[in-house]
Amino acid sequence: MRRQQIGVIAAAGLAGWCFTPVFGGRALAMPLLVVCLACCAVVESCRRWPVLVPWRPLALVLGGVLGIVETLLLPTTVVGLPTPATIRALGSGLWSWRRTLESTWPAQPEPELMLFVPLLVLVACVLGVELLDRVGALGAMLPSLAVAGVSQTYDALEGSAAYVLVLCYAATAALVLLPAAARSATKRRPKRRDLAPLVAAMSLASAAAVGGLVTIGVDPMGRPPYTLQRVQSTDLPSNRPTSPLAEVAGRLLDPEAVVFRFRTDAAVDRWRLVALDDFDGTNWTTARPFLRFGAELAPGAALRSPMLTARADVEVRNLSAPWLPSQPLPRSVDASREVFVEPVGGTLYAKDRPRTYSLAWYTQRVTAHQLLHSAVDRDVRVSDLGNVPRDVAALASRAVGGRRATFQTALALERYLATHYQLVNGPDADAEDSSAGRQTVPTGHGWPQLRRFLFGEKRGTSEQFAAAYVVLARLNGIPARLVVGFRAPEDSDRDGWTTVRNHDVLVWPEVAVDGIGWWPLDPAGLASPGRQVGGGQDEVTERARAELPPPGELDDPPAPREAGEPGQGRSVPASKLTLWHWAWLLALPPVGWLVGVPVLRSLRTLRRRRQHGSAAVVGAWAEVRDRLRAHGVRVTAGTTVRDLARAAGQIADDQTVRGLEQVAWAVDRALWSPVAVDQRVVDDAWAGVRQVNRGLRRRPWAARVRATLDVRSLLSA
Repeated sequence: MRRQQIGVIAAAGLAGWCFTPVFGGRALAMPLLVVCLACCAVVESCRRWPVLVPWRPLALVLGGVLGIVETLLLPTTVVGLPTPATIRALGSGLWSWRRTLESTWPAQPEPELMLFVPLLVLVACVLGVELLDRVGALGAMLPSLAVAGVSQTYDALEGSAAYVLVLCYAATAALVLLPAAARSATKRRPKRRDLAPLVAAMSLASAAAVGGLVTIGVDPMGRPPYTLQRVQSTDLPSNRPTSPLAEVAGRLLDPEAVVFRFRTDAAVDRWRLVALDDFDGTNWTTARPFLRFGAELAPGAALRSPMLTARADVEVRNLSAPWLPSQPLPRSVDASREVFVEPVGGTLYAKDRPRTYSLAWYTQRVTAHQLLHSAVDRDVRVSDLGNVPRDVAALASRAVGGRRATFQTALALERYLATHYQLVNGPDADAEDSSAGRQTVPTGHGWPQLRRFLFGEKRGTSEQFAAAYVVLARLNGIPARLVVGFRAPEDSDRDGWTTVRNHDVLVWPEVAVDGIGWWPLDPAGLASPGRQVGGGQDEVTERARAELPPPGELDDPPAPREAGEPGQGRSVPASKLTLWHWAWLLALPPVGWLVGVPVLRSLRTLRRRRQHGSAAVVGAWAEVRDRLRAHGVRVTAGTTVRDLARAAGQIADDQTVRGLEQVAWAVDRALWSPVAVDQRVVDDAWAGVRQVNRGLRRRPWAARVRATLDVRSLLSA
């Protein structure tokens, strides 16, 4: 019973450990260990003092809660004793599961997020220990299985970590199930059938782990595993602040106002505020969810370029909305206030904006040649443009010469806009606001403003350039989005900081490139006569522009096959299920059966043969008994060797019967003779086994194959 209780508690702890992809192993280790140790201490106390058994559930809850308080909520206590603040924190922890879904993973190891994990483990421990007494070992394992199932709906374990954890859980399951079988047996040494739960648990766990590794990516649609985080977004205000896109024209009218300052050793060409990918003909928005920024963001799995990490300190001065300057692939944020992130667009948001913060982000090592010869990422889904004016659709095809979507086509479209349209980067003397009698700048990004820019004035700010580019790119099958931010000035101040002002405001398009991700272009900057190219991505793009062939020599790959055509579809990535995976998956069970059963039987025979004295003789008796069971001879607990010889005569020849009689003589000498068993008796017993085997080989081949692959004989008593 003690081993079963420890196994149930350990299984609950391992189930809680399945949350490591969400919080990290280091953050979970101490709370889970303390909860399990507290439950073990309570169980052992109840064993020592049986009078406490009726109070065991309450003692388990109190001991586990005290352990959680001392590990996660210690700042809310006074000299380690709970306070009203502790009680409130525990009550708030009941909803921490929801706040965790509103965070990127791994989440910050804060009590208000991770408190629900040790609480779940505590509930599993209490239920498991009590169910062990009431419904048995199998029922006691159900609470820990439920916790493990909940963890996988958050983030599924993958790879070797999943394999190791499943095997550890199988070991704890065996610890729970094995004593239950052994307790019903006599006080003799447990027989082989008493080990059946252990064998079953380890076999099933190994099969589950290996199957999980083999079938990674089994979804033929290429979808990632389901997670509750996909349907959960943080509770941002319903009335979101004004989009930075609407402030572009106003900033150009007050060019010298300071927006923010930054300090970094990395090559930075621009800072983003928000990425917008939805267009309804009037406004550019994004419907992607914002999440609490966790401990660290990982780069997307689709990015195949080498990654480096850059860092910067940012000081915010004049940003009217709670958007924070960011980079395309943010890694971590160190701020005094809570920060939210839209991971796909790299947008940072703070309800209570910090004045200073530190940002770390990923940078990619991409060459101009690699970029120029890359395809666009067709897996990226962008919203529909709605009712597109006919003249805009005709211009889109004419701008790229009807060529299909590649990064070269994207650069050609950028060159077309820079060549045929003029950039306005300040108050425009040709555009006057008649109602106010003052100079203005072109503004707006809906269909009326874009048609006026494309077919009328042909003058605009980076706002019109970027919006027009995204529209024309999507009409040509190029996945593109619009980003609002600032160009990074080349010159720094004397104190090492770089000051970003209103005249640095910039709107640019980004194109989704296969294996590289979203890559920025700059049709407005390309249209500026005195433009200067900074470092970073701009420098790589400029080298790619220099290598761009003339319009008539651009790459024009074959059209993708339509749905339903022969050979339709793209090749399955290496991480997805291939034909070889299916072959191994289908072949593994029969191969394991055909090979595993004979190998295990041979190992068992070898182990029996290597024993000494009477144990070797009894092993010979067990060997012939199991062989005949596999051939269909009925064997019961009271069957003797001579009973077996009479029964075997119905299916085997005289040689088999004589071999059994020889084994019977050796068994009599070993069990009933007062003389010690010598090696001659052992050799006679195993000579009888060989004689039985030779006799059984004369049976029909179908019977011999069936006996060779009979699994039941491996579990004999």
